[in-house]
Amino acid sequence: KKMSLLLFPMEKSPDTTTLFDFPLFDHRMREMENAVFGDQHRKALSERHQRPSTGSSLAPSSWTPRCNLSETPTHVIVKAELPGVPKENVAIDLKNNVLTISGKNTEEKVEEGEKFHHVERHFGNFSRAFSLPEGVMPENVEAKFVDGILNVRVPKPSQEKPKSTRITIN
Repeated sequence: KKMSLLLFPMEKSPDTTTLFDFPLFDHRMREMENAVFGDQHRKALSERHQRPSTGSSLAPSSWTPRCNLSETPTHVIVKAELPGVPKENVAIDLKNNVLTISGKNTEEKVEEGEKFHHVERHFGNFSRAFSLPEGVMPENVEAKFVDGILNVRVPKPSQEKPKSTRITIN
């Protein structure tokens, strides 16, 4: 074989710049799963992700949105990926220096006769909590929700510089 990465040979010519052949990798992973777990494992996963064609949905589950937590000299910033979640279904709470982002993503209606072969989207309740520095003030928190990204900016408490007092010697 021409090139290998993670023990999965490439089916490409040597002059291509592609370093990883995902379809081949996916095929090999399925082969290994079947060898280790057998065909019953694949069937169980398939049934788990199969939505009934009667129009009913899967039971709601919880999921965890991906978040970034960063800081500037003046703010703590939390960015959460909430694709498909209307802002009316999102709550932001700040209590005891813990910022909590929670809400619910409702499942789309299933068309009659529609069968799913692969499901990656998440539906149901979600919640993320982040500890913030002591002394943040809830009334100064700003939140924006644009294109499925929630951006929460929390001002850091002011850091008063220690006062210095000169002591005279008698």
